[in-house]
Amino acid sequence: MKASSSRIILLGLVLFALLAGVLYYSLHTKKEAYPLSSGAVKESGVNIYIAKTGNDQTGNGSKTKPYATLQQAQKTIRAYKGKLPQGGITVWVKQGNYLMDSSFQLDKKDSGTAASPITYRTYTGEQVTLSTGKPVTDWQPLSQEAQARVHPKIDPKQLVELDVRKLGMKHINGFAGGTSFTEQWGILNLFANNQMQPISRWPNTTEVAGGQRAGWAIAQSVYNAQSFYYQKPGSSSTNILDEDGTNRSKRWQNAIQNGHSIYLQGFWRTLWSPASIQISQIDPAQKTIKLLDTPQGGMGSKFSAMVAPSALSKTTNEQNDNSSTPSTYRVGDGSEEFRALNLLEEIDTPGEWALDFKDGKIYYYPPSDIHKLQTVIGDQDTPIVTMDGTSYVQFKGFTLQNNMGNGFEMKRSHHITIAGNNIRNVNGGILDVDGHHNMFRSNNIYDTASFGISLNSAGDRATLSSANTRITNNHIHHIGKLIHLEAIIIRDSVGVRVDHNLLHDVPKDAVRYVFSNKLLLEYNEVHNTSLIEGDTGAFYTAQDWSSYGNVLRYNFIHHNKRSNGFYADGGSSGNTYEYNIIQDTSRAFLFENGHHNLAMNNLLINVQSLEINDRSNQLNYGLGSDNANRLRELQPLTGTWKKYGEQLAKKYGLKGNLWSSVLNDKWNPQYPNGSKLNHNVIVGAGGQIKLPKKGDVAAVGNTTLSSTSDAGFYNLATLDLRTKNAKILEKFPDLNTVFPTIGLYKDEYRTKAFNRADSDGLSDHQSTS
Repeated sequence: MKASSSRIILLGLVLFALLAGVLYYSLHTKKEAYPLSSGAVKESGVNIYIAKTGNDQTGNGSKTKPYATLQQAQKTIRAYKGKLPQGGITVWVKQGNYLMDSSFQLDKKDSGTAASPITYRTYTGEQVTLSTGKPVTDWQPLSQEAQARVHPKIDPKQLVELDVRKLGMKHINGFAGGTSFTEQWGILNLFANNQMQPISRWPNTTEVAGGQRAGWAIAQSVYNAQSFYYQKPGSSSTNILDEDGTNRSKRWQNAIQNGHSIYLQGFWRTLWSPASIQISQIDPAQKTIKLLDTPQGGMGSKFSAMVAPSALSKTTNEQNDNSSTPSTYRVGDGSEEFRALNLLEEIDTPGEWALDFKDGKIYYYPPSDIHKLQTVIGDQDTPIVTMDGTSYVQFKGFTLQNNMGNGFEMKRSHHITIAGNNIRNVNGGILDVDGHHNMFRSNNIYDTASFGISLNSAGDRATLSSANTRITNNHIHHIGKLIHLEAIIIRDSVGVRVDHNLLHDVPKDAVRYVFSNKLLLEYNEVHNTSLIEGDTGAFYTAQDWSSYGNVLRYNFIHHNKRSNGFYADGGSSGNTYEYNIIQDTSRAFLFENGHHNLAMNNLLINVQSLEINDRSNQLNYGLGSDNANRLRELQPLTGTWKKYGEQLAKKYGLKGNLWSSVLNDKWNPQYPNGSKLNHNVIVGAGGQIKLPKKGDVAAVGNTTLSSTSDAGFYNLATLDLRTKNAKILEKFPDLNTVFPTIGLYKDEYRTKAFNRADSDGLSDHQSTS
């Protein structure tokens, strides 16, 4: 009878795991609701054709005798030696999945001209994929050793293994960051039926272990600067590792003793940038875990109290005699979340997999029959398409997928158009370094390991020369699955326009712009940011006294409970935020000690607060700070920057040169001088305005409506925030015409109007990463 009951229980557990797996797999399977087009058909001077049925040796690139590869079309174009036909050249790629052995690389010799651009595009309505992934089929049943390590609630026969060392895969011996890292992931990736498979983890995404947030466990107490308790000593607290009855602590201990590495990703010190660190040892008797490397600054939240080891009881201090223990360290405050990643022992959900560095094998729990899945390994860390010194080239209508590296990567390239492409299952979507006059338009970027679009050194800060690059009408979502980066990143850039993008379901900030000037960020819709990290903003910038001239207007931030709206952190200055709509957000504006940050004529709905903070008594924000040194490096009292400073001084009502004031101790630049929260409309509960005691700051002309019903919105439930309320329209006169135009728009690539509900944009989300 007992044996029969055990079998029933086991069967129930298996069925539960399968159902949970179906749910998990569906949550992690994000498909675009709106297919893209490669755009209008236009005549070119010369047309070259590529097809899966083509041949590079016998073909001539014509419709009837097409080539088989992009590389052969590239050779044909290079044969013109820069003397291109009027109207340019179009390379037409017919439907199919084009597997490439290496990146498609373009350089200066592959450039077009303004009159004769080079266009690579798909046939309208046909799906063309470019991939450097390697299809794999040699899956085997688990070895006896591996079977012994399988999660006790899972039948080992449901898992399979793949010997990637035998296959000659490169990125299999360890994380790129070694035993401790934040962003250096660097191991191969697994895809099935063109879906990124989730790396194994504990807790699962729906499981709470000692804390408040699903998918994360909480260190029960700090043991020393390198270790923590998974059950608090001398108490009846939960043993978070073993509470589910799977003997996890012993299973992990056995794995480590047998040479298998286990990594914990944790918020050991801060609410941002979690560090993944290998476990050194587990002590089931003492209920402690020791990390191989000490987290930067030591174990324990930076906001918790300091303690000396001698002050602790013998029970909690008896092992604190190793040389790595500092004289004092933080005790922790219960915010130290962590999770285990990439281990066979925690594969318990269909779709999960792990790469075992010792065995050189992938262990995988396929969500369906492994023989019916198309499994692909991404092992190349180079981009699918690269451009270096290239100009006047266009890519339209492709799907780039299944790669360990980025989708598109550009260096020193200009007048490049990347439009109407789907970019997924890659490291990052588009990387542009030292470029200008580039257009990234109407792309869908999702399921990336790290970022969406990243611009670095676009334009020239030294001369304040604009890049004239534009990021428009892109749908970027569910990114940062392995490395928590942003949907859009702009760094060291001038004169970039970011408009009409839809950004959502991201692990931290949606847009991060730093050390940049004259950016225009407008008509973007952002929701559900900071699903993993904390202390973030939907739009975030930091640490720059010289970052004047950035304008953020007509943006819509909503369902954003875990994040601030607009966050100017660490002294960032000169940002103008006007005519934005912010709904259901923590702090609508958070200005930390920067100068001349202006929030004016914004509509704020159900937000907690608007804040200008002075932290000069806690941190160095004075003339000896990094902010001051960065400003001095730009030589602001000579040349272009001197003239810019004079223009800014006039704008802000100062005499002479702005930089002369900022770099003058008498002006008290350590305070948030010149920052204002003026003429905003605050609707609903909360909305408290908080100002510092020091600094030339202001909050005047703000209007408060006590409830959303007073605002008279057309339909708050569907987020139609147009209104006839005179008080709102007094501050935001164009609201009713502006609001419907925010977010994605129809064009030749995005041919269907977007419905907000299709991005699940009417609710607050939990993390599914």
